[in-house]
Amino acid sequence: MKEDLKKILLLQDVDSHIDRVSAEIDEIPREKLIHERELESQKTDYEKEKKKLEETRESGRKYNADMEVNENRLAEFKTKLLEMKTNDAYRAMMEQIKYTENRINDLDSKIIENMYEEENGEKDLEEARKIWERNKKRSEKRQDILDGQLEVLKENIEELMAERKEIASEIGKRLLDKYEQLRTAGRGLVVVGLEKGTCGGCLTNIPPQTTVEISQGETYICPICGRFVIWKDDSSMAGAK
Repeated sequence: MKEDLKKILLLQDVDSHIDRVSAEIDEIPREKLIHERELESQKTDYEKEKKKLEETRESGRKYNADMEVNENRLAEFKTKLLEMKTNDAYRAMMEQIKYTENRINDLDSKIIENMYEEENGEKDLEEARKIWERNKKRSEKRQDILDGQLEVLKENIEELMAERKEIASEIGKRLLDKYEQLRTAGRGLVVVGLEKGTCGGCLTNIPPQTTVEISQGETYICPICGRFVIWKDDSSMAGAK
């Protein structure tokens, strides 16, 4: 294999490493965002439970205030009942008393029900708080880990870019430009091996005589995809198993 092509192969290995590290770097902000959204969702759940409990307590306060009003009204009606001088007035007052007693009984049921709702609401709020705070601590730890990983990956990228620059400086301009052109075009690997008599990039069949030449160290440029086809350790001729 020609020396320049060996350098291109080294450059390709470094670029592949750079691509992998870059992908890991790109993934970190996405993972952090997932954790942030999950934590925000749990905080929202906590706030909903808190609001629900506040509404339950407010309803309880209204029921108790209403109960006090009706109990005072009942006491007042019973006092006035003793002052009634006609049967009609007496019956009318008894109707008022009966209505107020029913209202008190209804409020009593609502107050008891509200007490159970408040008790359950306190439990739900505490559970939501524990989940939120527990995951908040975990998320903060994970964020610190991801930040640390990001710093290491950035250092790796700097080292790889320096290595890439050094290798690229040792390759002829024409060959390097060809490599960069194919890489920029999104062709993936620019230097590929011979695979069962075909181009390892696009799987185009290569003439038998040419495959023999490739196996002897010659370099072949695929007329279809433009990649450099070489003989590698895992290369094979047509019909090979």
